[in-house]
Amino acid sequence: GVIRHVGDALKDHSSKSRGRICAIGIAPWGIVENKEDLMGKDVTRVYQTMSNPLSKLSVLNSSHTHFILADNGTLGKYGAEVKLRRQLEKHISLQKINTR
Repeated sequence: GVIRHVGDALKDHSSKSRGRICAIGIAPWGIVENKEDLMGKDVTRVYQTMSNPLSKLSVLNSSHTHFILADNGTLGKYGAEVKLRRQLEKHISLQKINTR
């Protein structure tokens, strides 16, 4: 889908450019496979991005540099991030950009 194309474009750009791109993914916590690997306070964690073909959950896209994980208490259901994403996109779109 679109996410895969964006990820490919980010990889292609980063291999051709010295500038660093920050790619922030927004995902529902309840669909993240291996989410236990991400838990902890003030620690660095290794996250496995290999997907289990039998799982209905999803791994986080390794092309992103950061993630915002939305948790509404549901497990295995997509869509928990939609309201947060919509509000964040609207907020960002209203910001003034200094183009110098």
